[in-house]
Amino acid sequence: MKFRIVTALLIVMFSVGNAMCQEGVSVLKEKSLVLACSRPETQYVGKWQRLILTEVFRRLGIKAEFRNYPSKRATIEADAGNVDGEPTRPYHYADEHPNLLRVEESLFDVNYCAFAVKDSIPHLNGWESLKGTGYRVEYTRGIKISETNLPKVVSRENLSNVTEQVQGLKKLISDRTDLFVDEEFSVLIFLQSTELRESKIRSAGVMGTFPVYSYLHKKHAALALKMAEIIKAMKAEGLIEQYRMTVDKEFGVVRK
Repeated sequence: MKFRIVTALLIVMFSVGNAMCQEGVSVLKEKSLVLACSRPETQYVGKWQRLILTEVFRRLGIKAEFRNYPSKRATIEADAGNVDGEPTRPYHYADEHPNLLRVEESLFDVNYCAFAVKDSIPHLNGWESLKGTGYRVEYTRGIKISETNLPKVVSRENLSNVTEQVQGLKKLISDRTDLFVDEEFSVLIFLQSTELRESKIRSAGVMGTFPVYSYLHKKHAALALKMAEIIKAMKAEGLIEQYRMTVDKEFGVVRK
């Protein structure tokens, strides 16, 4: 009798373990994944993240498809599992989105800056430097970092948002706002366009620097672990920095 019980238990344990292994293997056998992007390839960060993740998935034998969505729509699609994840979000993004798993190796760091036209606005340093200034501040809708930090230091009547970055920059020029807060490199690229090249828009200071991470739907837990290993290896190889220099060249970014 004891022999039969032990045998039965071993069979059950083997079956469960085998099923778990099969589940992990099935995830890694995905042939393609769809990521919801809030930054298009025409933007600096959008291009950089695509170069990195295309190589990550190539090493995994997976073809990645990048679909552009407004920021909030990207969140909805990823949360619902209609897409497989998002390329870049801040560290604490998973706290409010339990269906998404953070890939535990950041892709790169991103600066969020305050841009201004008026010469009277001094150098700013950090979110707290906006407190009590009375500046009319605007940001791009759906950017969690701005949505979280700006209401803490800017009064409601002085805070507004826009759908597109170029809208915010044009409102700066027309003196409808005093500051526009957004991701540094994307704005710098806009400022090199024919339309804005002659404007007096400048960076008034860095509000914060944040590492950004890829997120996958929880059904891809095993894949998230593999991605973290590959991203770490690519950093050690210097490949992510090489991609940054490639994007610098493509967008005409000159570092001083």
